[in-house]
Amino acid sequence: MGPEKNDVRRGRRPAPRSSSVEIRNAQRRDAATVAALLGELGYPTTPEQAAERLDRIADDPSTWVVVADVDSEIAGLGALHVQNLVERDEPGCEVAGLVVGERFRRRGIGELLMEALEDEARRRGGKFMVLNTAHRRADAHAFYEALGYEHTGRRYAKALR
Repeated sequence: MGPEKNDVRRGRRPAPRSSSVEIRNAQRRDAATVAALLGELGYPTTPEQAAERLDRIADDPSTWVVVADVDSEIAGLGALHVQNLVERDEPGCEVAGLVVGERFRRRGIGELLMEALEDEARRRGGKFMVLNTAHRRADAHAFYEALGYEHTGRRYAKALR
């Protein structure tokens, strides 16, 4: 069975044939689009803030940010964070962010980003991956469950002042 039939059976529409998707490292020059994507995800960000964050992340070997480039236009981004855990022998891997721009959704780009993050997590010695998603994002929950992720708990947050 070819990849297209498999993609359709899994409920995902493949990217149009005219589009080529490249997953590549995020760069400072991507800051304006990264900021817009973060805004779509619910985290308003200026291009300047995004540039500073990308610079900081570039200096941090535990974090990896990639973008999905579709015909020279950034369609989405994914971020991986790897950390040493006291409760496990292997590194802990977390999807630290995932978003596909609204006009690029339902083309398999999110799945390509997740595959890239999972592959990098494996290269870094990870044996499991965790992620957080807001209660209100039912479409994201369905997406992650279709990829084999299980709902395992709750996340709590507190602003430190």
